[in-house]
Amino acid sequence: MFIGRSEELKELKDRYSTDTTEIISVLGRRRVGKSQLIFNSYQDFDGVVISYECSDTSYYDNLIAINKLIQKTFDNEYLNFSSLYDVLMFLQKESSRQKILFVIDEYPYMRNGKATDSEIKNAIDDFDKLNKKNPFKFILCGSAVDVMNILDDAKMPLHGRFNKIIRLFPLNYLYSSLFFEQASYEDKVKYYAVLGGVPYFLKQINPQLSFEDNIINLFFSSNALLKTELENQINGEINKVEKATSILNILKEKILSYTDILQVFKASFPNGEIDYPLNKLLSMRIVEKIFVEQNNGKKKPYYRIVDNAIAFYYSFLIQSFANKLLFTDKEYYEEFIKDKLLHSYVPHMFENIGYQFVALMNRKKALPYRLNDLFSYVINDKITKQNYQFDVVGQSKQGLINFECKFQESSINPNEAYEENRQAELANDNFIETVFISKSEVKGSNKTYYLSDIFNKELLS
Repeated sequence: MFIGRSEELKELKDRYSTDTTEIISVLGRRRVGKSQLIFNSYQDFDGVVISYECSDTSYYDNLIAINKLIQKTFDNEYLNFSSLYDVLMFLQKESSRQKILFVIDEYPYMRNGKATDSEIKNAIDDFDKLNKKNPFKFILCGSAVDVMNILDDAKMPLHGRFNKIIRLFPLNYLYSSLFFEQASYEDKVKYYAVLGGVPYFLKQINPQLSFEDNIINLFFSSNALLKTELENQINGEINKVEKATSILNILKEKILSYTDILQVFKASFPNGEIDYPLNKLLSMRIVEKIFVEQNNGKKKPYYRIVDNAIAFYYSFLIQSFANKLLFTDKEYYEEFIKDKLLHSYVPHMFENIGYQFVALMNRKKALPYRLNDLFSYVINDKITKQNYQFDVVGQSKQGLINFECKFQESSINPNEAYEENRQAELANDNFIETVFISKSEVKGSNKTYYLSDIFNKELLS
């Protein structure tokens, strides 16, 4: 099942249809769907497709494997290449007779630093000396986002050589919900809060099981599939960066400022520095920096874990399982996980769904006003010594709109609704209204979007 990615799919197919050489980079974290995107993009390609996924060995081992693949493709056992440069020059020349698409997946495994980049760069430069109408298509793909990102840096050999760079991110909450269309709206929120928008994770949901049984099977049972997958990712990527796990353990599902992170970090590592591991996590797209508006007119940077599944891991799975032997999997979930998951973690993650929903509504021009910005907003009132935090705030020409996200069992009574609106007005007289995005009924406001509105598939059209 291939869901979403329509823009990226069209971009690749458009590149395939040209009569000139196209050099394309596709990057994104593990399991986000890069290989599946590329596979789907060339199903109707009117030429020869040579797709190779690198092994975590050496440059020369991968070159030997590519050599054998090309021999088989062209049914010629005498073809022999001593470098990636030779491979590319051969395929580019062959493209004058028939269209060729060459894909190197997981390129960082084969990459021997700048030397390999330079081979590719030299081949691309030599392409320009040949027939410009040669329709050779070449894709470099990789999951090591920090490595793939630097390929086009100004001081790197491949700078300026890519015709297109496609950065693949997790799917939004609405596309993610299409993987389990029969689930209730409430369960769709829960699944996204735990799994995020990573297609591989979403595909593991068994529609015959309840939300809780799926989560227990995938994360808390013996040899749980997604717990093992997350551990492999963390050991393969994150643990290679010193102190990175410590920062993720601080963030978990929180959104924290640099100072907040540093303060907690220094309690465990008085002489430790966070700049290097934090910047590495940013470049790996595991952590992102967001800017929060303040009432003094300045924007303050905050940090959060991008991937919900990684946040879930550090919130629930990194803890000690020493007492797990005393319980069945279901008992352990009920005793140690369920309450925090449903009453703290999921409601917090619902705020991000609310943010995405408002953005989709604005793009569809389905709001009664046009927003020109969307952000979190913090007000520190020095007179009253009160702090006000508004997680989703839209800015229109008329003023600020507070989108209050509520994921709770009980309905919101008129007094609570009035108080939310009053706080916004007290905090800043530029707030013109409060709009609720809520799981439960809001009795004190007629400006409410419910889960049925949030999961309206027409927002994707």
